[in-house]
Amino acid sequence: MKAKRILLPLLAAMLMTACDPSFSDEYTIDNQSSHDILFVWSGPWRFYPYENGRNFDGTYPVAAGQKATLPIFGGLGSTGLNGIIIITRDHLLGDSVQFIIDGIDTLTFYASDTLGADSPYNFKSSRYTYDELPSSMGGGACWASLTFKVDDAMLASANKK
Repeated sequence: MKAKRILLPLLAAMLMTACDPSFSDEYTIDNQSSHDILFVWSGPWRFYPYENGRNFDGTYPVAAGQKATLPIFGGLGSTGLNGIIIITRDHLLGDSVQFIIDGIDTLTFYASDTLGADSPYNFKSSRYTYDELPSSMGGGACWASLTFKVDDAMLASANKK
């Protein structure tokens, strides 16, 4: 009888969690330029557990030739291209995005610029690549990543301070 009281709740917990696939979304800045940049976003997404001893506070440095990946969302269910675009646009990018170049020049994009070839808000631009890992349970992806490429040609149009 005692074993039944222990096994039944354990079995119920296993069944309930086994049917719920989880997912995670990532946003990557791929700095292929010859400049160090500081990626500054205005969306409400501010905190994720420490990465290398720092919280995400709305800024992230990306050295020349390096990539920075921000884990932006996750939970139960699945993800896909449309889902990660919505999360990125509404919760990460927000109203505006800035790239501060070598601490001197600033390149700013606004949410209304959905057609500019260099705009992070133009999710159909060639600057974006999308990757996903299909869920083993079907019905969508369990991991998705949007990567935004920054290069010298894009940064050349920066506003001089």
